Amino acid sequence: MGVRISNRYQGTHTRETYLPADLKNETFESQELFRRAEVNIQRRNFDKAKELLGEALKISPDNPFYLSYYGLCAGMLGDLTEGEQLCRKAEKLLPVSPIILVNHGRILLEQGFRKEARELFSRAYELDDTNSAAALELSGMGVRRQPVISFLPRNNLFNKVFGKFRHRLFGYKKLGWKKF
Repeated sequence: MGVRISNRYQGTHTRETYLPADLKNETFESQELFRRAEVNIQRRNFDKAKELLGEALKISPDNPFYLSYYGLCAGMLGDLTEGEQLCRKAEKLLPVSPIILVNHGRILLEQGFRKEARELFSRAYELDDTNSAAALELSGMGVRRQPVISFLPRNNLFNKVFGKFRHRLFGYKKLGWKKF
């Protein structure tokens, strides 16, 4: 059974063509743990998801998807350096996976590296232009707020000063997958 990993390539790949050959320890149990972890991530329950992914990584320690999501959970729980290291490792194992690139970009965005995060989201979108996670992150990053005084140009002194004041009062609202 083939899996389509990119819209640019019209054919399908089998698991063996896009996953490293050393992932022979992947079992039904690890896949079930991963599925449950994904549900917890969507519910923003990163503690439970990290625990489930830790168990899945004990079974299959070099699975790039497990590493990527484990890094995302670690980053969202505050350990951004560990999260970035795990996402980089997952990206080295499987550089053609859009979701791994998106998870790495989310960690970089949390660290404040907007330019690098945008590059990863763009690469993920180029690999698969139907990847809604990459499109959502790119659209969230590209939105600018309206000028405070709309009839004045954006570079007017009053708009600059009041914009900085508004930013200090309300902060930077991150659009995208994290909705409260």
